[in-house]
Amino acid sequence: MSTALLLKGVRVIELCWVWSGPLVGQLLADLGAEVIKVEWYKRFDLYRTRGVERLTGKVPERIRREMSQSFHGLNRNKTGVTLDLKDPVHRDALIDLARKSDLVIENFTYGTIDRLGAGYDALSAANPAIVLLSLAGFGSTSRLADMRAYGLALSSLSGVEAKVVDPRTGGFLGSPTFVASDPNAACYGLIAAIAGVLEARRTGRGSHIEVSQLEAAAHVSDDDDKDIAAIGESLGSGGELPAGSSRVVPTGDAQHLCVALSAGTSDADFERVRASATTLPADLAIAAFEGIGAKAIRVIEQPLEFGAGSALSGTLIPTVHPMTGAENIVAAPWWVDGSRAPLRKTAPTLGEGNAYVLGTLLGWKPEQYESLEAQAMKSSDAGRP
Repeated sequence: MSTALLLKGVRVIELCWVWSGPLVGQLLADLGAEVIKVEWYKRFDLYRTRGVERLTGKVPERIRREMSQSFHGLNRNKTGVTLDLKDPVHRDALIDLARKSDLVIENFTYGTIDRLGAGYDALSAANPAIVLLSLAGFGSTSRLADMRAYGLALSSLSGVEAKVVDPRTGGFLGSPTFVASDPNAACYGLIAAIAGVLEARRTGRGSHIEVSQLEAAAHVSDDDDKDIAAIGESLGSGGELPAGSSRVVPTGDAQHLCVALSAGTSDADFERVRASATTLPADLAIAAFEGIGAKAIRVIEQPLEFGAGSALSGTLIPTVHPMTGAENIVAAPWWVDGSRAPLRKTAPTLGEGNAYVLGTLLGWKPEQYESLEAQAMKSSDAGRP
């Protein structure tokens, strides 16, 4: 087995959907942990249909819910099981699985997992060494604790988006097109989860770790230009910061350049070259910017990344998904003893691992787990907690 699988032997139950929680699961799985993702046929991860919303009604739903490349990347190396956590039998199965596991991660709204009967008290009664990581939007102590939240709301309330300003005027430019709070919260959660498992292995005692995604986002938005300027002044480098050190400039051949300005580049020189760059091909525009001490590089579209060296460095991993065929997913950004985290399996199709999890691990008979999807389709309950 590859030495890159540092968490081999750790079993994780993932009760998460969308991005923040599943990203914790992805990183743990990439590090070698066995991650079992729990979904239900009428309450599956919303990311299963990310990017394929317009195919609703055009392809069978059983196929559409397996087509999202976003889901495939975020859930590679995981095993999937289907359990309806509102069903007492299925909830008991989850508790039984926790007896054989090290870590449970969930990103429900605060209080949901307790209402389902699978909170920390129930889990630790079954397994005193279990660690529960709760990635709630606001955390249990917030006055907004009961509010459902997605990343855009959290990054707005945390102050992250207030940093998206015009460097010349200081005016707010608007919301970014990406959600900063989800991957940020996942990194904080990952560190805490691994620490919790290490402590449980050492002492035999588990813990309930809560991460407020709002506070995690606020933590990284705390630095202010004035604070940084004050540090610079105390170090003797002066207290003035440039209005902005980079620009995006169009060229005459319909390309764009990202231009990084050196401390000695004057505004007049930049404006002169910027004006001429709009009439020049990209190669000549790059040379012109370098002539005034700046650095410029092409801004490339995603399809062009394949020719930009990323595939050669192993950033993209070729895989074959059983529903969508050949595709590339982005590798984990680390090497262990010179080895990338290996791709051991593709993202699970819904219910794919029922025979292993329910049959092999929990001892269910085939007739019990093979009929789960048919039972779900007969039920009128949407299954959302």
